[in-house]
Amino acid sequence: MLVTLSLMLLHERKEFDIRGLAQIDPIPKTEQLIKDKKYSDAYEYLSYFMQFEYVKTNPKAQELLKNIQTKRDSYEYQKDKIIEGILEGKSDENIGKLSAIASDFLVIGDIRDLFIQGNNYMSDKEVDKVIVALSSLGLIATASTIYSLGAAAPAKDGISILKYAKRVNKIPNWLNKAIVKEAKISKETKSLKNIEKILEPIYTLYKKVGLKDTLNLLKETKNLGELKGLVKFSKRFGKSSSGLVKTVGLKSIKEIETMSKVKPKTILYASTYGDKGIVALKTMGEAKFLKRVKVISRVSKTTYKGNFDTLFTKLLNIIPTSVLYLISFSGLFYFLFKFYTLIIKVKWGNTQTI
Repeated sequence: MLVTLSLMLLHERKEFDIRGLAQIDPIPKTEQLIKDKKYSDAYEYLSYFMQFEYVKTNPKAQELLKNIQTKRDSYEYQKDKIIEGILEGKSDENIGKLSAIASDFLVIGDIRDLFIQGNNYMSDKEVDKVIVALSSLGLIATASTIYSLGAAAPAKDGISILKYAKRVNKIPNWLNKAIVKEAKISKETKSLKNIEKILEPIYTLYKKVGLKDTLNLLKETKNLGELKGLVKFSKRFGKSSSGLVKTVGLKSIKEIETMSKVKPKTILYASTYGDKGIVALKTMGEAKFLKRVKVISRVSKTTYKGNFDTLFTKLLNIIPTSVLYLISFSGLFYFLFKFYTLIIKVKWGNTQTI
């Protein structure tokens, strides 16, 4: 029985070692974000984990979320964020972002930015080529929107989002280069057709997950293919997309894409164990993974009451691999010794009979 159990445990551990699984505690990071006065980031981070029972039922997590929301809802805080968005063209809050993007959408921002960059050029200061390119595209988009009676508005939205992303350092290098290159073509042709391949997925992403998550996801991309992949990803996970990427990393998205038959809810739950949770889910399969993690949860809360699977998972967590090998090999040698002894006895018995 010991040998059989040891071999079963070794087989299970070879498939995936659940000792590396531990759910993320979001409270320490949330408290640090509050300390740094990053209330929007703190709310976004903690909210992602609040959809899971182990955090949702935590009184400290509930209190933190309530305090953060109270701060964000205050009149003074919102007023400061609106002014921040208009004057600086960026903000960490949605209301500040909207005021910044509104100024760009209404041409004011495009003219302002072109004036600032022109002044930098005249003063021999560094000129931001990406901002110039986006402002130029913004003016073309405005003219196209008026000419097409609003049909080009999504393109204008996409450009405004990109300009905002540039101000908050959310545009990856590949996209910076692409914007400058495509802006030159648009300026010559007086058309946005050539840059629609970039603007369309950004606008779609924005409509699916909102501005903040669009910026966070956009920053993680390395090429246009990944950007289009994120659009598919966002359709599957919606508002949880950004939180999922932040929790498990962009590399895990490729693993998630291969699990098309796994329920989104299961993948989100697996993410509470970090990137190892995604690996475990892919390796074990949905049914087995859920069985194991639920047992782990039960083991941490209750004592053993006769459930073999609970005991099996507990043993997986506490018995070192070296001990399992020792039991297995000792058992093997024991059986070989007994078998050898039996053969000798049989031979001796046969000799005595003769």
